[in-house]
Amino acid sequence: MMYAPRKGPAPVTRVTLNEVAAASGVSRATVSLVLQDSSRVSEPTKERVREVMGQLGYVYDRRAANLRSLRSMTVGLVATNVRNPYFADLTMAIEGALYKRGYTLLLGYSYDDLERQAKLLEAMLEHRVDGLILLPAHETTRRILVHSLPAGTPHVLVARHVRGHRVDYVGADNVAAGRLIGEHLASRGHRRIAFLGGPERSTARAERERGLRAALRSRGMEFDPTLSISTTADREGGERAVDLLLKVPTLPDAIVCNSDVVAFGVLASLRATGIEPGTEIAIASFDDTPDARLQQPPLTSVSTYPDDTGTQAAELLLRRIDDPTLPTHNVLLTPELHVRESTLDFVPAQSRRRLARVRTTQLEKDA
Repeated sequence: MMYAPRKGPAPVTRVTLNEVAAASGVSRATVSLVLQDSSRVSEPTKERVREVMGQLGYVYDRRAANLRSLRSMTVGLVATNVRNPYFADLTMAIEGALYKRGYTLLLGYSYDDLERQAKLLEAMLEHRVDGLILLPAHETTRRILVHSLPAGTPHVLVARHVRGHRVDYVGADNVAAGRLIGEHLASRGHRRIAFLGGPERSTARAERERGLRAALRSRGMEFDPTLSISTTADREGGERAVDLLLKVPTLPDAIVCNSDVVAFGVLASLRATGIEPGTEIAIASFDDTPDARLQQPPLTSVSTYPDDTGTQAAELLLRRIDDPTLPTHNVLLTPELHVRESTLDFVPAQSRRRLARVRTTQLEKDA
């Protein structure tokens, strides 16, 4: 007995862009722009084309599009951590800007660890990201990046420089930010000012302190290097910095913190030692995160604009991906000082009496 071969299901025929264009009454190029959600196409036209896509059962083949464009439509971001509100806002701004252009963000945190950073960069390159945005771990060097990133890899640095590594960069003008705080404190009559927190080798920390020193020097004042205390860039770092500050022979009448997060730890630690922030010692900081104005007292802080930094970093990277031959671009955002009660309620006489008592108590403990 002869058996006829069993027929399989009919092959699925994919709906093409040309068919969608014909049914929509627009060009194929317009359909492509609708898929990219381009602003060049009106909303009514987008709605009509999308409705036709649904009726015809059109399915966008991302893999085929990527093969045609030789792009993965993904971007890698390696930041340091998400517990700092500045970094959280920066990350969200980058993701939002990329999403509008059809890109997906791959995200990892180095926690300022060089080995972890290297592994994250390697993994992202293995996933064929089209480019990278890097907030470098504080000990990152040009040699490390040259070793980690193949020549020609589009990448942008944010918030921290890497000395000698000439690539696109976006961040606040930290020297100007330091000057703003220094000039404000000097104008309020402060003469002995400490700078607390932040990793010792962080370029952002170094730039902020340089601006502070320059502002004081312009007023005929010298910054005491024993009052520069580097720690981790978190609340615990702020608490640790206060512990170390109390061992200095003469306490300051004002403290500048490397970031708001460090300042939150400083505020808590000062109160624990019997010093009231604001009235007995002035406190100022950088980043102006939303929580800065909610502190008691509200914290004087310099805005360093993580939203603008993230958006411009994403746009700069996309331009670099489109045209690798563009000249290197360096974007410095102008900071803005927001003065609040933490530097306005200072009472010099009250401060001297309280700091003298705290210092005496500390010496007795150390003895």
